[in-house]
Amino acid sequence: MNKKILATACLLASVSAPANELDNLVNTSGQIADKLDLGIQYVGAATTMTADSSGIAPLGMHFDAYISSEEVSAYNAALQNLGSYVAYTAAEFLNDQGQAELGLMNDAIDDFAEATVALISVVEVADLAAEAQQTNDIQKQEDLQDYVSTNEQLLTVSQDDVQAYNDSLEDVASHASNAVAYLAVAGNEGATDFLQQGADNAGVRFTDAADNLSYVASSRAVLLDFQAQNQGYAVWVDGTDAFGIDLMLTRAEVLFEGGNSDFYLNGPTQNKCFFSGEGCEAAVNPGPQQ
Repeated sequence: MNKKILATACLLASVSAPANELDNLVNTSGQIADKLDLGIQYVGAATTMTADSSGIAPLGMHFDAYISSEEVSAYNAALQNLGSYVAYTAAEFLNDQGQAELGLMNDAIDDFAEATVALISVVEVADLAAEAQQTNDIQKQEDLQDYVSTNEQLLTVSQDDVQAYNDSLEDVASHASNAVAYLAVAGNEGATDFLQQGADNAGVRFTDAADNLSYVASSRAVLLDFQAQNQGYAVWVDGTDAFGIDLMLTRAEVLFEGGNSDFYLNGPTQNKCFFSGEGCEAAVNPGPQQ
């Protein structure tokens, strides 16, 4: 995951928003409510003070409970403007969807690891067969024959195991792409403003828009598709639109990232400790390979 994207996700969760329509309604209604409370207190005092002729309030005290025309105008305007308040913004929605995809990716990685264990004997057989072939050692070739003969049932790969492996790999690829795309768009103010306007045009709140969101890998775009309203809005993540979000990596770049990851370096194809149990203390990610 790109560190800049993760930082953006954290920033979205921590930055306080400026005053909005809801804040204005809270402030203006609160001012009038406070005046009402003070007025009720004053009238309550009047009922008790007159009942026993116990005293007279300070001159003009009740003026403090007067509600001004400016306060009324501000409150009424705040009421009218609340209709344009966005409780759940495009940026928040995309960030949440990105985090959800990260969770699904992690689940898929667990499934992938489990599926890999079922196929891991193939890696050991490949190593033994390659060694027997490359050394042209007759003893090693015969040992390999004996090993396969003795353990053929355990070494045989089932189609079900292969299907589980392929499915989990597809899930990892899908959820990883979705997560990166959603989080990157969430961090681009121009893109989120565009998608926010699209949702407003369609009359759809983002609390109801999860089914309308997708990352279309073939188009390299994050899509908000409001089919019921016959509207669709897309943000491309290959740098080809006005928002300038370019997330596309080359095959070589992806393999470089993977080749230097803990997951790969400590896995069975690179870490011989996985089978032999020897040299395991050194089996940690040494950092980028020169």
